[in-house]
Amino acid sequence: MGLLDRFKKDKVFKQKLDENADFQSLFQIHLLFCDKPNKPEATIIKEALERKFGNIDIVSRDKSLTSFAVKKYIAKFKEGAISPQVLMMEVQSFKQETISELDRTQLWDVKDSEELLDSCKYRLIISDMMSATMEYKERCEMLVGWLEVTLSLFPECIAIWVPSAGKLLTSEQVNNNKAKVEDKFIYSCVNVRFFNIQDTEDMLVDTLGLYAIGLPDIQYHFHDLNPDDIVGHAYNVASYIFDANAPVKSGETIDGLEDGRMTREVRWRCQYEESLIQPVREVMDICPGEYASGRRG
Repeated sequence: MGLLDRFKKDKVFKQKLDENADFQSLFQIHLLFCDKPNKPEATIIKEALERKFGNIDIVSRDKSLTSFAVKKYIAKFKEGAISPQVLMMEVQSFKQETISELDRTQLWDVKDSEELLDSCKYRLIISDMMSATMEYKERCEMLVGWLEVTLSLFPECIAIWVPSAGKLLTSEQVNNNKAKVEDKFIYSCVNVRFFNIQDTEDMLVDTLGLYAIGLPDIQYHFHDLNPDDIVGHAYNVASYIFDANAPVKSGETIDGLEDGRMTREVRWRCQYEESLIQPVREVMDICPGEYASGRRG
């Protein structure tokens, strides 16, 4: 299957079905900068974390990898229960090739995304650790909070890149998002992608990022529907999957679209399968009735 860039119809990307997406034991978020920022001392970071989360322990003061235990949360392992950690690496040079050519075609949320990325020369990676067994909503709450704390410490940050989602946002977009925590995670850490399929009138929309926390992504293979309406539907369904822990089973239906709006009067069938577009991961394929493309079981 050849995938056409939405704006450069002569640019064709090929499927790479040997590229797999795995649950993220360490969930990384990259903060991007024009100029090299100064990383605060561990004590200053700890104070900012305490304003967000309460009791915090410094685990490592090492400048190359500073880490903190967030006592508000518990992660349970066979060996016992521990407090999960958040990590901050040292500031590094940002290499443009970090973001693939395919990923660059899916940066829908940022105007002039190429110019923005070209201006970025440095990055700061933050992540969690010892958190993979946490209840996923608590883990996402901690990640969103850690991102907000880090942005407060680095006001010069200009963009946020989430590798597991192929998602780029400006720091202003993240800071101005006043949604509830779970919607903040979907907004910041889940991308909705759009592809034209070469030599057909078919289109494909999918989400990328839910797999990273152990939930299924979503996929639509369709024709003769407004892709912007499908993108909106995808974000709504992603929020539902997150909120209710993926309650839809194969063969069940969800609300479809009529005149661009979700309605209970239109039922779209769902089934779980491997994704059509890389990275390979489990997706909930949503069949839009008469507008469906491809072959389904």
